[in-house]
Amino acid sequence: MKKSVSWMVCFALLGGCTHDPGPDLKSLASGLENPWPGPHRPSMTITVREPEGRLVLHCRLQNDSLKALALDQSQLPWKQSIYFTGTIVTFSGRTYPIGPVAVLAYIVASPHPVSLAPNEVLEGDFELRYLPKNPMVGPRPPQDEDTLLAWSYDLRTYPQMPLPDSSPHDLQPTQSVRFVGITFLPKEAMRELAP
Repeated sequence: MKKSVSWMVCFALLGGCTHDPGPDLKSLASGLENPWPGPHRPSMTITVREPEGRLVLHCRLQNDSLKALALDQSQLPWKQSIYFTGTIVTFSGRTYPIGPVAVLAYIVASPHPVSLAPNEVLEGDFELRYLPKNPMVGPRPPQDEDTLLAWSYDLRTYPQMPLPDSSPHDLQPTQSVRFVGITFLPKEAMRELAP
């Protein structure tokens, strides 16, 4: 609930910024990108990085819960970025939804369960051009200004790690963990988004 209220405040600030320069988006995003307070649960942050001269989205997933988390490694964001949904928000308050047109159009990898111990971290990168776009919902986001990406990502989990001799295809994920966050996208990153 606190997170929903904070998001509403964030968007209200953005919507009211048309007459006053106010705080820049990068400062706003850096204050919101840290995991939110609350019960111990897995968290994920996404930042833009530039290794080897190319801009990428760097995902950092941490198990902040008190027990191990059994998850599907094949569905991690840097392996299957198609599961992202959200909205790109400009400084003037314009919004552009993101999300796949149809997940069925993608080849999904076989399940690969892995256990993430308490306080353990998994990290990976993917190129911005793999961030889903949905051309059916409106115009393309601007490529000449900084924006915020308000995102969510659902990751399948299992009640427990399967036995070593069981087939990954026999696994039935019983729930998923939803990660949410806000990431600053500089205009250089916006230019990397595929048309």
